[in-house]
Amino acid sequence: MIGRFALALLACLAAPAAHAHTLSVSHVDVALLDNGAATVEVDLALRDLALTFPLDANRDEMITWGELTALRPQVQQWVIDGIQMSSAGRDCALAPAEFGIRRYDDGTYATVQLLARCDGSDAVALRYSLLFDRDPQHRALVTVRHGNDATSAIARTGSDVIGLSTGAGTARESNPFVDYLHEGVHHILIGYDHLAFLVSLLLPAALIRMRGEWQPADSLRGSFLHVLGIVTAFTLAHSVTLTLSALGWIIPASRPVEVAIAASVLLAALNNLWPIVTGRIWMVGFAFGLIHGFGFAGALAELGLPTQSRLLALLGFNLGVELGQLVVVCLLLPILFALRRRRIYSHIAMPVASLAIAGLAAWWLLQRIAA
Repeated sequence: MIGRFALALLACLAAPAAHAHTLSVSHVDVALLDNGAATVEVDLALRDLALTFPLDANRDEMITWGELTALRPQVQQWVIDGIQMSSAGRDCALAPAEFGIRRYDDGTYATVQLLARCDGSDAVALRYSLLFDRDPQHRALVTVRHGNDATSAIARTGSDVIGLSTGAGTARESNPFVDYLHEGVHHILIGYDHLAFLVSLLLPAALIRMRGEWQPADSLRGSFLHVLGIVTAFTLAHSVTLTLSALGWIIPASRPVEVAIAASVLLAALNNLWPIVTGRIWMVGFAFGLIHGFGFAGALAELGLPTQSRLLALLGFNLGVELGQLVVVCLLLPILFALRRRRIYSHIAMPVASLAIAGLAAWWLLQRIAA
């Protein structure tokens, strides 16, 4: 049982590499013109294109403009095959146009421009299916412009149809709050270092430190309120730094933030093994929440915030993170509470699990320092 418990944690947490917040994101900009015409610009990270095309032809670990343009026809056709526009139920004709590169904060992207011709301008929809077969976690941030109006939506696995205008039939209409709420939940559940930090705080949640030993707590309600206080403090703190960073008021360098997040996970896990802080754990949650908020902001920056509804999207993302945390708490806390009176849990399973998390956090820390 103990071995399975520790192995399960390792299986859940060992997958990520040093950069736990790097997402696979493409940017799609659609400009709807008159008479059913449109331009579609698709920005794809070179690291994502390399999953499908041999970009580094001479294998010198560098991608040159010559190597990229040599594959221009294949890349353009691949994009045309992976994007479908329709109007009033009929497919729009897509033709390749310009080809270039664009720099984003997380690297170089290839820009593929397409020209679309639709029979009409009603019920226009876009289906995006690029890269989902390679990376199910891939996201496409779609921006639609029509005159002075602009809206944004996120295409993901299982939700890849975006309505580009009113009356888009079966297409999913843009709802920034819902989109970013979903992304907040998604990020906390795949944000392995955030998840490891939360699990580290939860492992002793059904126990009380007395006379130098972990003793079982008496009340599930008391344990839940204790955890809720920690999670709420963590949420309030990360909401502050996430908002400040997302709005561009404070933009720290990503590397020190990633190092600090790994260190926070390590310290939280070690505190379970050699308790230094046993009271007012919510203060620890708040302090480290300030750091983790910058990590959330890094993931949000990769997705981007819609220009006209950025505060609504930011609120949705924050609430999504909180909802994701509460899901983890509600799933894990009853199990830990049921095990709390078993000596094998407080003396073996909890320390082994904490040691496993500490080991992974130390690995992340070394990777991020060396990166």
